[in-house]
Amino acid sequence: MQSDALNRLNIVAVPVQRTRFFWHDTQVRKGTKDIALVITVGVEFEGKVVALPMRFRNQGDDLVYCTPDTSVIANMELMAHAASLKVELLYPMSGLDTEEPILQPGRVDVLLGQGRTADVLRNLCLSVVQSSKEDWQRVTDSMKRLFNVVLEVPRGTTRGSIGMGYRQPGVKEVLDISSAGRGFLQMLLVFAYLFSHKRSVLLVDEPDAHLEILRQKQVYVLLRDIASENQSQVVLVTHSEVILDEALDNNLTLLLEGRADDLAKKPDIRNSLKHFGAEHYIKARERGYVLYVEGGTDVDMLRALAERMGHPVASIWDERINTFYVQNNYPQQDTQAGLERVEGGFGVAPRDHFNGLRNLLPDLKGLAILDNDGQNRQDRNEGALETRYWRRYEVENYFITPDLLRTYARNEYPSDDSLADETHSSIEEALAEVITEQVFDGAGNDYQAWTNSPPDAMRLVWEAKTERRKLSTVAEEFFRKLAARMGGAMLLTKGELHRLVPLAPTAGLSSEITQKLDCLAVLFAVGQMRDETVTSGDADVGTLASGPGND
Repeated sequence: MQSDALNRLNIVAVPVQRTRFFWHDTQVRKGTKDIALVITVGVEFEGKVVALPMRFRNQGDDLVYCTPDTSVIANMELMAHAASLKVELLYPMSGLDTEEPILQPGRVDVLLGQGRTADVLRNLCLSVVQSSKEDWQRVTDSMKRLFNVVLEVPRGTTRGSIGMGYRQPGVKEVLDISSAGRGFLQMLLVFAYLFSHKRSVLLVDEPDAHLEILRQKQVYVLLRDIASENQSQVVLVTHSEVILDEALDNNLTLLLEGRADDLAKKPDIRNSLKHFGAEHYIKARERGYVLYVEGGTDVDMLRALAERMGHPVASIWDERINTFYVQNNYPQQDTQAGLERVEGGFGVAPRDHFNGLRNLLPDLKGLAILDNDGQNRQDRNEGALETRYWRRYEVENYFITPDLLRTYARNEYPSDDSLADETHSSIEEALAEVITEQVFDGAGNDYQAWTNSPPDAMRLVWEAKTERRKLSTVAEEFFRKLAARMGGAMLLTKGELHRLVPLAPTAGLSSEITQKLDCLAVLFAVGQMRDETVTSGDADVGTLASGPGND
């Protein structure tokens, strides 16, 4: 079989200026030897999925030569079947103009390949109407089901453009589709595309984008059913946790590090993911570790402390850390939840979660940095999972002091006007009231004795009195009382207390913080090593909304 020459101008789905841009790092030749680009797809043939590798060779700026791999080239029936398949790529929806001219089908394909989906939306809808009134009715029914609107039939105008509107309950006038939201337009694009490209393999990039959670599940079900009706196969790329969980039983494939992993066909993985959620496996596999903390505020404070102390972990901290928030497993504040906290239940959730994932990912590493909650919980090493508790109540106990609260408040209020003295008095009064109530249990005499003590004695008493007290509550109450006195909004809420850290004296920060940050540095190094060895930096998940024979 001879190689077929493909001109880059004929590859409208992925337009490039030079054919070498199809190659990784654009390296097409080493010396006199061609570097082949091999793409392997699974083709359903005679009742089973057959691997079909295709080899591509660069030839100048405009041509690419393509031939089946020698392992399959002799199977002429397979070649004929594969050649009959149509593969279409749909980019996400972009901004929509108020007017769109009528275009020829070839021009529509070119614009789609350039990602200019908004320039052809009305043309795609018009092509559905012209080919089948029943298909257009299916599009309108699907849009009504998702968005409770009634689509008007698209029509050509005397200006050579396409007019198209929709009716919305409670709105008298017909609205042009350019008035609709991005999620609405995205789904109209997908539906019109599906019905105008029947009996094809359709590659759709994040059709759930711009849709709230409740509609994401509906989208998956609708696309699956439409694909079946149209004898098509729809390959969806998604980051939606809702769609991942919905597709887990039959249609979920993970694409990571250049490898496709059919999660739906692996019962052990599938059952575990149903318990923890598909996104947990994906993130753990991508990063190689899991960090367990109470909540997102703990991550903010740990990072702020690392930056304030100049710890090396700050230089490798990125936005892709894989965290599991332990406090989310205890949303209730009833007696049973309280007993679980007191009895050490917080430590159970990380262990179960980690072991469930490690059964699937044997090299997974885990670190839990958890609050002591006024108890005497002890650190644990359980093989690949390390659990480290703060000796004091929580991480806030290591930097929140009266001086820090006073300094922050004074910095936030003007100090060069006639009201400065009054502001400082309000700060001192709020501090005194909160510390007396929250730290000295309302004993004013004890508070006064403390304030009259030497600085070193004050510090020792403060550390002793607050070791088992929740200082985040003390700080939040201070800012609440101060706001009441000043007549404005609170300067900080509990979720913003990490903003205090840059003002904390580094000399007063405990060596225990450094120890926790050291553990984080070891953990993050796992993800850093993976980044250095993996060429693809992100994980995509594909779901197959199947037609006949593609379950």
